[in-house]
Amino acid sequence: MSKHIKSGIIYLLLGGFFIYWAETHSPKKIGQAIGNAFSGSYTMDETSYYICLAIGVVIALLGVKKMIGK
Repeated sequence: MSKHIKSGIIYLLLGGFFIYWAETHSPKKIGQAIGNAFSGSYTMDETSYYICLAIGVVIALLGVKKMIGK
């Protein structure tokens, strides 16, 4: 496997983690917010939710670009 494909996969996994993290701590889902409160976790505010989603998408797209580019 080439270096570009390996780094592309790492970027995709990292971007996927950011998207997963944002979705599991979403301020939009009331049931999830209540569950987070009882489990000791937290719910993001809207600004940090959208920032985390944007970072995840950008990193994932960079991973796709690295995999396709070379």
